[in-house]
Amino acid sequence: MNDVEKGPQRTCIACRQTKDKNQLVRYVVAPNGAVMVDYLQRLPGRGAYTCIEKQCLLDAVRKDSFQRSFKGQCLHVDFTQLIGQVTQAVEKKITSLIGMARKSKQFISGSNAVIEALRKGSSLALVITATDISTTIEKKIAALTLRNHIDTACFYDKQTMGQLLGKEERSVIAIHAGLLADSLLKQLHLYRKLVREN
Repeated sequence: MNDVEKGPQRTCIACRQTKDKNQLVRYVVAPNGAVMVDYLQRLPGRGAYTCIEKQCLLDAVRKDSFQRSFKGQCLHVDFTQLIGQVTQAVEKKITSLIGMARKSKQFISGSNAVIEALRKGSSLALVITATDISTTIEKKIAALTLRNHIDTACFYDKQTMGQLLGKEERSVIAIHAGLLADSLLKQLHLYRKLVREN
């Protein structure tokens, strides 16, 4: 990819790597001096950026990188609160993407429907199972997704998953291949890294 095709570049205040800004998380200073996560990169004001990785967040706090970037105009940053805010922002983005899948009808939900689609070899890119799915159904889905080389994730409980889809409890949903599925996979990967599930 040449420079013309690249998006705006920003540098992580911790590791100093320069990346496309959509690969980083942005921060701004609130009126009270607190450092706020601007995950959608829409808030006004001077911004600072880090990689979306625990080590960079930790290093940014340890090295007082936020204070230097904001020229001493921000309060001290607590690592535990920071990692919590970034993780929450990623989770909120995942929830938003699942809502988009619901509106655009790019999903299949319910164990029977998903299992049938997997057996037929439907064009699915991602299967998300509930944290409280039954062991029997989980094993069936795991075998089918492995056979079809489909990515999987475990997220939400059945009640929450159902609510996101405007339905009753759902133990599993599958997302059709496409840009939305790609975005979901990216956010789920980031989430796993932040909570050390991978």
